[in-house]
Amino acid sequence: MSTAHKYLDFELRIDELGGERYRATVVDMPLGEDQAQVINDFVLPFAGDELNRTLAVLSGRLRVSGTERARVARTFGEGLFKAVFAGPVYTVYFSSRDRARMVEGLRIKLALEQAGSLRDLPWEFLRDPAVDYLALSRTTPLVRYPRRMVIRPRPAFKPPLRVLVMVSSPSDMEPIDVQAEWRNLQAATASLRAQGKLELDLLDDASLRTLQRVLRAGDYHVFHYIGHSAFDATTEQGMLALEDPFGEGSSFAVRGEDLARELSEENTIRLVVMNSCQSAVTQETDPFAGIASSLVARGLPAVVAMQYAISDRAARVFSEELYRSVADGLPVDAAVAEARRAISHTAGGIEWATPVLFMRAGDGYLFDFGTERAGQPLWRRLPAPVLAAGIMITLIALLVLAAVLGFLPDGDGPDQSPTADLSIEQIEIFPPRPIPGEKAAIIVHIVNNGDKTIGPFDYDFREDVLSDSPDFVGTVSSLAPGDSLAVFIPHAFTWWGAFVSEVRVDARSDIPEIDEFNNIRRNPIVTTNEAFVITFDELPDGAPVTESMPLPDDAFAAWGFELAAVPAEDSDCAGAVPWIIVEGSTRYLGTGLPTAPDQCSDAGLAINLVRGTIGGLVAVVDVDQARTYSLTAFDPGGDAVEEAVENLTAGEGELSVSGEFPNRLDMARGELQGATGTPLRVTRLELAQPSLVGRVLR
Repeated sequence: MSTAHKYLDFELRIDELGGERYRATVVDMPLGEDQAQVINDFVLPFAGDELNRTLAVLSGRLRVSGTERARVARTFGEGLFKAVFAGPVYTVYFSSRDRARMVEGLRIKLALEQAGSLRDLPWEFLRDPAVDYLALSRTTPLVRYPRRMVIRPRPAFKPPLRVLVMVSSPSDMEPIDVQAEWRNLQAATASLRAQGKLELDLLDDASLRTLQRVLRAGDYHVFHYIGHSAFDATTEQGMLALEDPFGEGSSFAVRGEDLARELSEENTIRLVVMNSCQSAVTQETDPFAGIASSLVARGLPAVVAMQYAISDRAARVFSEELYRSVADGLPVDAAVAEARRAISHTAGGIEWATPVLFMRAGDGYLFDFGTERAGQPLWRRLPAPVLAAGIMITLIALLVLAAVLGFLPDGDGPDQSPTADLSIEQIEIFPPRPIPGEKAAIIVHIVNNGDKTIGPFDYDFREDVLSDSPDFVGTVSSLAPGDSLAVFIPHAFTWWGAFVSEVRVDARSDIPEIDEFNNIRRNPIVTTNEAFVITFDELPDGAPVTESMPLPDDAFAAWGFELAAVPAEDSDCAGAVPWIIVEGSTRYLGTGLPTAPDQCSDAGLAINLVRGTIGGLVAVVDVDQARTYSLTAFDPGGDAVEEAVENLTAGEGELSVSGEFPNRLDMARGELQGATGTPLRVTRLELAQPSLVGRVLR
């Protein structure tokens, strides 16, 4: 077997938690055995009607322009990526991808058996906003990787790749032009067959009985099905519409598990391609009821199924590139990635995401190519046309190199014009693990590697690489050749966990450089687990509070929470809002009417979490005389899960809810209430870390 294509694995399991909440857990990654379990709880960033419309557009059920369909695909893919690959999951994904650059790439394995309603989302559209669609690159192949499966031994492979084709067109269903489909597949594989790399055989009739006989008589590597399929909600089974085995031509429903039984009898069948509608659909309570999942459940190492209808042109291009890549010895996930790009380049649109790869071959290889091929020198393994082209390219490259080095008499000699090259050499942060809300010092070392002075130029900083806009922008007036400069960026990280921060220099590429790739540098940063302490001397944007002011709802949204007044029984206070009150050197949080802070100052305060949940809350209040105060914690479902009631004496008093809630749910909202008629004066809030984040990347 060829060892030219080695991948590192990044396996992500998606679990449904209930209440429209889900959990992404990294269960395998190339970062060492002692790495703590990495978890991210999330909700889908799409409302029900929005999601339904999005899926209708992506599937083609709702007709829109090609431009609109591409826009919806990108928005969906990036939204899904940001939700699932958030915080610590993205940090280890980024680090894993960086490590995988030393080999072919990072294989993204999705375990979706327990994902509930998310199982049948078109995950193939996952798109890293900082890079591209994962499934479109051979360096990040994306596969659906069921874990409860039998793994079959890998047989030796001797060319050609033998493909058995079944085209099913029962007389009582929408007709399929069998001969046209057969001609399309022949045309798609013509060059491969001419080179002796592939053979195609067409079944005489599309019945399960004929398939059984043919498989028993000959060794095939691939089974390729073209026809109708559906998911039967009554029987909860994936069904194929094959032809009646008694020769009457009408349809005969065959369950996915029946087809799997026949194909799994022959170990030489390593790949199944299902060119039929809904062949990728699984069922909510039994993830193996779908056709594709039934096949891999019986040990088939790889199944390609279509989650939507696919055009003839896209299917032809996909088949050609898939079989070419598999016959050339690529892992099947890399082969599918190549075939996706071929669709993107030729058919256009978003049909490249229609094929879904279910894979159980651990390393992606379907066959053992043997020692004969692997032991040959690389040039002996190349086809003659490729070898000839390679020799020609090498000669041209040598001539170009000679010209660049001045060995050819072109009259002018090599170009001696000055060159520009800025690079980011290092990012440092002090303290190394900042407390959320604490102003940290980020030191960025910029170097001019070129031979001319550069400037002015901008640089910017993003707390998280997925941010839509920078959190800080600065300018350097000039930098001499060979010089370095350390720039200081003050920044407060506003939540717990792990961030992949990014610094860019000359982000708009205003300066032509010989190397633009070293203008961006990313750095994982992990905050401490200490409490996030909020006083009211300044707002999240760093603006100092110098006078009393009413607060808009989103005044503290950048710090992960919003404030609101809880109206008292007096209906005149229904319009109360939070205020920051300034009295000399003291600042405290209270309530009042928008134009009168001294009215309705006894309304309660709600602290609503918008960035996630917290593990506990402390409120410190300024008490003018002995009073009773209460602090109530609410879970994400809106239920009160803990209440602290304290009789506080004059001075500063403290109330806290610990976060030890039933069912280990974190807190999504807190409400602070004082006695009726007593102004509420909060001098400090302390948010405790979410319970899961504390176990991540410590």
